[in-house]
Amino acid sequence: MLFYGKPSQYAIRALIYIAENPDTPSLAKDIADRENMPKHFLSKVLKDLVGARILDSRLGPGGGFWMKKSVDRVTLLQIVRVFEDIDTSLKTCAIGWAKCSDQSPCGLHHEFKCVRQKIHDYLNNTTLASLLSAERDKRN
Repeated sequence: MLFYGKPSQYAIRALIYIAENPDTPSLAKDIADRENMPKHFLSKVLKDLVGARILDSRLGPGGGFWMKKSVDRVTLLQIVRVFEDIDTSLKTCAIGWAKCSDQSPCGLHHEFKCVRQKIHDYLNNTTLASLLSAERDKRN
């Protein structure tokens, strides 16, 4: 079960691409081609990341996208929150009850509460730097 959608997935992949190429601005077209993403959709995702102050950008010759924040200061949770209401998603009842709480739990509530917390902690503690490291290790 995944708690975030395509915009967050594309953002994470694009950020890895951009962070792997820190010496030159990255073009949306190049990212889209390499990562097999629709350029128009990716452009909106990148614009949202600029708005969130994770990326910076410049138009024209020599323009493109680059990291505004250090990769060790950007977490998956920060990225996902740009596109998703992840906090609400992680609080939603596992079987869809409208009123599910610690006081009035569904059959999965207590077990799923632990899973939700682990997902939140993972997203909050996983930085873009650690993803870059894992990607590099995978290639070697």
